[in-house]
Amino acid sequence: MQLPNATYRLQFRNGMDFAKAAELVPHLVGLGISHLYASPIFSAVHGSTHGYDVVDFNEIDPALGGREGFSRLVRRLKAQGLGIILDIVPNHMAAGLENKWWHNVIEWGRSSTFAGHFDIDWRSPLTLPFLEQSFDEVLAAGNIRLALDNKRNCLALKYYDAPYPLNPATYPAILKEANPALERIAAIAAAAGPTDTAHLHSEVSSMLKTPATAAELDEVLERLSADQDHLRRLHQMQGWRLTSWKTARDHLSYRRFFEVAGLVGMRVEDPSVFADTHRLTLDLIKEGLADGLRVDHIDGLADPEAYLRRLRQHAGNSTYIVVEKILGANETLPQDWPVDGTTGYEFISAPADLLTNEQPSSRLSSEAQRSAAEKAVLDCKLQLLGHNFNAEVMRLARLAAGSENNGGSSPDSGRIIEAVHHLIAALPVYRTYVSDRGPTEHDSRVLDAIESKATAAAPAAGAEIAFIIAALRSKSSLAGEELQAGIRTRFQQLSGAVMAKAVEDTFFYRRTDYLAANEVGADPFWRPGGVARFHRMMRDRARDMPNGLSATSTHDTKRGEDARARLYTISEAPDVWAASLARWHDMNAERIRRLPGGDAPEASVEQFLYQSLLGIWPIKPALDEDVLSALRERLGGFAVKALREAKLRTSWESPDERYEMAVTAFLSDLLDLQNRIFLENFERTARPFIQAGLINSLSQTLVKVTAPGVPDIYQGSERLDFSLVDPDNRRRFSPRPSLSALPRVPTAGNFEDCKQALIGTCLIYRKNRGSDLFTRGGYLPLQLRGPASRNAAAFMRHTENHFSITVVPRLIFRHTDGDRLSVLPGLWQDTCLVWPDGRDLMRLRNLATDDVVEPQRHVPIANLLRGFAVACLVPA
Repeated sequence: MQLPNATYRLQFRNGMDFAKAAELVPHLVGLGISHLYASPIFSAVHGSTHGYDVVDFNEIDPALGGREGFSRLVRRLKAQGLGIILDIVPNHMAAGLENKWWHNVIEWGRSSTFAGHFDIDWRSPLTLPFLEQSFDEVLAAGNIRLALDNKRNCLALKYYDAPYPLNPATYPAILKEANPALERIAAIAAAAGPTDTAHLHSEVSSMLKTPATAAELDEVLERLSADQDHLRRLHQMQGWRLTSWKTARDHLSYRRFFEVAGLVGMRVEDPSVFADTHRLTLDLIKEGLADGLRVDHIDGLADPEAYLRRLRQHAGNSTYIVVEKILGANETLPQDWPVDGTTGYEFISAPADLLTNEQPSSRLSSEAQRSAAEKAVLDCKLQLLGHNFNAEVMRLARLAAGSENNGGSSPDSGRIIEAVHHLIAALPVYRTYVSDRGPTEHDSRVLDAIESKATAAAPAAGAEIAFIIAALRSKSSLAGEELQAGIRTRFQQLSGAVMAKAVEDTFFYRRTDYLAANEVGADPFWRPGGVARFHRMMRDRARDMPNGLSATSTHDTKRGEDARARLYTISEAPDVWAASLARWHDMNAERIRRLPGGDAPEASVEQFLYQSLLGIWPIKPALDEDVLSALRERLGGFAVKALREAKLRTSWESPDERYEMAVTAFLSDLLDLQNRIFLENFERTARPFIQAGLINSLSQTLVKVTAPGVPDIYQGSERLDFSLVDPDNRRRFSPRPSLSALPRVPTAGNFEDCKQALIGTCLIYRKNRGSDLFTRGGYLPLQLRGPASRNAAAFMRHTENHFSITVVPRLIFRHTDGDRLSVLPGLWQDTCLVWPDGRDLMRLRNLATDDVVEPQRHVPIANLLRGFAVACLVPA
């Protein structure tokens, strides 16, 4: 296998297609990238901005350039020695009419050829929760009509522009007593089966080419569309029910992706479904048009290990495979998974430890704060389980009740629901991976712990808790193997979705004191561990996952890497920040709206807004209308999303538009040129945070490209990345040619050039002379001595014949050198790097500056970081 040296994540769509990607190849080469890492390229819903709503796994999206355009891109990459990694989505597809498989299931119901492809509970009609109101309300408003779907050549109930196909067996209820041609259509439809779909649609098309027949059909459909009772009866005859999207939380007959009813779960555990959904992907690998795979949302699958074994068997050992997996604190990727690692979300937490002040003065380490976080996360989980994921909980509870009934008992459904709630709420990780092979030792410990916690929280449901735990452990006392497996699968698929939505998309929008810690992959109970924990994480990474991706920005991150690096500095000056918040609150008190439900924004949201503004404040002060207008637009949309995700005073389901408008109006007033006193004060206050944040960014960047793992560069983040959560982080970007060296005088003004040059210099070295070193080299923390030893960190990557040393500053808020990207030399007085025992002294070259360092046992930090903030040292 040719392991990646470094990947470049590219988001297709939003103006990026294969032709434009091909134009980027020289840029990728100059940056030292080895593999383009593509977002999903398969045909998705028309107008999709991300590609995860796939409608055809076996077609490369024509909107991107199709198969031909993709082949041209790959040829261009290969000609320059680059590979390509594809993002595949085995967990779900779009639940929309563009999806031919889904359309066929709607048309034929359970007898559809594709009914088993989707994770549907067929004990009730298929729910289609895409109406604004209930079916009866929509019908009464005249928004449901009978129509001919001219694209598919079938009859449908049409809701606005969406034609939901009718089961052909019900055509006679529409076309009875019509002219002979229409009666013939009804007869053909009544006799047809799912395998006759193409023939039926062709026959309909052929017959309607006769103008008189087409006119007669239009008249029949128009007349019957006025008969609401007939439409209601016809609707009841289908294998599906159109319902309001608001009822999906309570009544849903298929597994969703998280809370998104427009994405339906797939049953890739079935070998035939796996084959149908992976045919093109595997063909591209066999043809040499794909070198690696990124597996999206692995935790959504029924049996991730079995899926990955099948994928590895078909893709071969030479294919690089990583999985999108959020690892909990102290959790490791299951050792039995035949993959090369994760997509690197866990790596995002490493700079947080490295660059956050771990001393009590940062106010981030109190036990009271951790206890409050634990309670808040528990509340978020229980809220989502009782409301947002109620349909999934009810499905699981019905399974458990059926299992117990088969055993002769009469379960209390309320206590089963309570048991499910408290067991999932107690999980410290996204999910367990118990299968019919039984639990691992790690999973057994997790199950023991959650059983104990859930029983303590809900003692009345103790028997039901024990019952579900027994099912998860696959004990033989259960009545039926199928029900047992169903409980196990549903519980594990649900727990990951609840954790993701409760922590990443609820709690992280409620906790507003230190936004840098609120990131995808982060531990919600995190407390800064400093350099010591950073070194432990990197040693573990070198041992357990040396070939996984190392990410700092992704399409999922809440903030771009440079915004986060800036916000870390708040931990160094909590008193300065607290005083600033109080001052700004007073300055803008008259701009706060007084609403019946409370102030808008309330204190916690106001703090959130000021900290978010700090994260994206321009490096160069430019208080003009164009800059402020762009900030207002970006922060306004971000604020509404954040408020709805927090689910406190507004939500996606029940938006409080008056409250949202009050908060966005506050932001607009805040960033108005007439508010110059505040704006100038904010700029002065932000300046030292900005300068220290830029140096943090360089530290973070160098660590990523030299630490264990494969550096992943998110599109455009080789320069400044002050993005906010999507869609802001998926905006178009403009790459610039890579520089061969740093600017002569690195300053804040040329930071982007400095960052890009640092990445390019290190990745090209890594790709050439350092290939073996960074692929399989060990990790050795290096000792620093002296009064400023807390203000830097260093480590060595080493093999028998080669090594590199990374030295980065930290906690330098009050020690920056004007607008230069360096630290005041006085900080480093009498502080040195201790040469590791057992290594011969050697002359060193700093890759960043090309300076030479003479061999010595104690190397002064001032010599290493002279003129530039960071140092990457290799043998001269």
